[in-house]
Amino acid sequence: MHTLTVQQLNALRLAIFDNAAALHQEAELLLKNGMHSRAYLLAHFCTEELGKIPILQGVIVKLENNETIDWKVLKKRFTSHVDKISSQNGHFYAFGRTSAVNSDNGLPWLFVANHAIPQSYNRKNFSTYVDVKNGKILRPSDAISQEDAIRLVSYASDCLSAHRRSEKLTNPIIYEVHEDGPLCDEPH
Repeated sequence: MHTLTVQQLNALRLAIFDNAAALHQEAELLLKNGMHSRAYLLAHFCTEELGKIPILQGVIVKLENNETIDWKVLKKRFTSHVDKISSQNGHFYAFGRTSAVNSDNGLPWLFVANHAIPQSYNRKNFSTYVDVKNGKILRPSDAISQEDAIRLVSYASDCLSAHRRSEKLTNPIIYEVHEDGPLCDEPH
């Protein structure tokens, strides 16, 4: 990632959102067809992909304020699994509207969610690869339950809704002109 303009960064944000939405849609299809480990995997990828957007938003604000951007640091954050998931957790804390983050639950939720990032990343790996644990072969289909998949696919959906909400609130111009139509097609 080299120097990008604000216009390029906004286009990148929209492409990231579209990819995350497609990952979620595919996760839903896999879940409906009983492929729980792969549904979990794509839901994880969806949330990680969404975590790039707040990182880019910070860069856009700095560029608009004529601040210097360390593009190497940005590239590192953009590819760091921990940074992307942490970024998404922070965004969900700010814009999510579920019982997990409403009222007094929000800050404790954020601490727990960020503390669980290494475990989340390990579960993503378990949903992908065959492993051996305590001398026993562990297949992805054995490592991820239906409940695990349902929970993460649902969270990914909530994260997408939070991004639709934040775009509508903070960036109405991009929200209005998105090539695939408005980002906010939330069910009411």
